[in-house]
Amino acid sequence: MKYVSIIIPAYNESDVIEKTIQNAKSTELVDEIIVVDDGSNDDTGAYAKRCGVIVLQNKVNQGKSKALMKGLGEATGDIIVFLDADVGSSAEQVAKIIKPVMQGECDVAIARFGAAKRKGGFGIVKWLSRWGVKRLGGKYIQSVLSGQRAFKREVLKDIKLGSGYGAEVAMTIDILRKGYHIEEYDVNMTHKETGRDLAGFLHRARQFKDIVKMLVVAYKQ
Repeated sequence: MKYVSIIIPAYNESDVIEKTIQNAKSTELVDEIIVVDDGSNDDTGAYAKRCGVIVLQNKVNQGKSKALMKGLGEATGDIIVFLDADVGSSAEQVAKIIKPVMQGECDVAIARFGAAKRKGGFGIVKWLSRWGVKRLGGKYIQSVLSGQRAFKREVLKDIKLGSGYGAEVAMTIDILRKGYHIEEYDVNMTHKETGRDLAGFLHRARQFKDIVKMLVVAYKQ
């Protein structure tokens, strides 16, 4: 049996972090959970510690990519899983991406969420990410922006995580260019969704900007 480590980057997720951890544990496939409290100004870190997992803390918010890299420095698993802190009770669905990697079906498994439950943007960011990965990585990936991923450890040793909101796009292109096998798996996961309000549109504008930046860098490489 492969040893499995889950890394959960978390910023101000005190309302859901315990539920996420407990439901990830319930799969019985997980040996180690590392929560990286990325400069939260609420009780995220304290609540995570109550669950008996490893908690690493940044004094100030450094962003998701740096939080993941900090977690990677501590993870000991043969299989490494990235899991968002806000998936709550649906975290038990992480088993659907752990098992394929554990059984050798692929090198990287990406969780493919169902349709959003609330109206968000107009699909421009998703289209750009899919187009960019197909153009520069050679394979169509529907859930390029999904943060729920399971990896063979050797893959993460060989790739760059990228930065900002373009991290998943850059990572996916790098994985494909280096010949690793990626597959997507349907999950019944839920998480906090951005809506069609000012905050939501500003978030997607930042995503778009970062993804364009990553695609330009990947094109030049």
